[in-house]
Amino acid sequence: MHQDPDALSSRRRFLSWTSGGLVVSAIGLARPGRSIGESQSRVEAGDADRVAKLAEQARKAGLGPFGVSRTAHFLGVGDAPEPFRDAALEICEGLGRVFLSHLRDRGFRVDFPEDRMTVVVLKDAISYGALVGEAPGKDVGGHFDLDADRLVVFDFRPDQGVGGAAERINTFTLVHETTHLLCFNTGLLSLTKEPPKCVTEGLATYFEMWRRTSRAPVGRVNQPRLEAIRASIRADEAWIETSRLLTEDALFDDPETAQLAYGQAWLLIYSLLSSRSMYRPTVAWLDDLRTIGGGDRIATMEKHLGPVAKLDDRLRRLGRELVRG
Repeated sequence: MHQDPDALSSRRRFLSWTSGGLVVSAIGLARPGRSIGESQSRVEAGDADRVAKLAEQARKAGLGPFGVSRTAHFLGVGDAPEPFRDAALEICEGLGRVFLSHLRDRGFRVDFPEDRMTVVVLKDAISYGALVGEAPGKDVGGHFDLDADRLVVFDFRPDQGVGGAAERINTFTLVHETTHLLCFNTGLLSLTKEPPKCVTEGLATYFEMWRRTSRAPVGRVNQPRLEAIRASIRADEAWIETSRLLTEDALFDDPETAQLAYGQAWLLIYSLLSSRSMYRPTVAWLDDLRTIGGGDRIATMEKHLGPVAKLDDRLRRLGRELVRG
């Protein structure tokens, strides 16, 4: 199998679907001084350049020709069948609209980027392994590559059959990882100043239960993530203090702590985006993370959200309340 050193060295977030729960290891707008026609021409040229680079990467990996799909804000490239590729982009578009609307209602200044966002859509795990340079394993569904600023997903169905778990994994992966793509491309977060993992994964878990066919709104309780908190209470396991969640990104990679870390990251963002009184300080906190970087992560959080110990107490109480129902 071709090993792409650039792919292997990039920072990635992988999806893992396990029996114990969910662990995620994630229209061209004219700019001032540029006419819409000029802007669109530049966007199309950028699309062509990205398609050419991906086609060359695919050729080196021994893959067949890559097809191309476009929507207003997404560029889909890959060897997946066109209907699957098109359907994936429609989910991305639907989520994008909901994502912007939901965050704008809370005071965030977010918008679609001028360039289309890239989604690599592959036909199966074999193609994924060849392109990425390592086999995905039975639980990996895709990743958002922060360095390359693109999403890579594949169809689970060739290995696991049509319907059931395979389709759920396809949708879950796509929604979670598209949220990462949106966070870093709509002005919410910066591609060059990566924030604490509890922020990136908290946002992704906040939106991950959205479904295009469901009337349930974004922002409802994420029951699978809450279950991780409930399980830790039942087992009398230690709560991860918010100061650690904020500063120890490795908690999300350690099998012993990952489930709870993701659950508490969801709880953190849920608590901030569910309370009107917290909208403005949360916007200011994420603005700092985007513009000046994390720096002293605790000091940056406390500047806007108050003492981290008090926030931790509030989250513990909220977690217990939600678990009790």
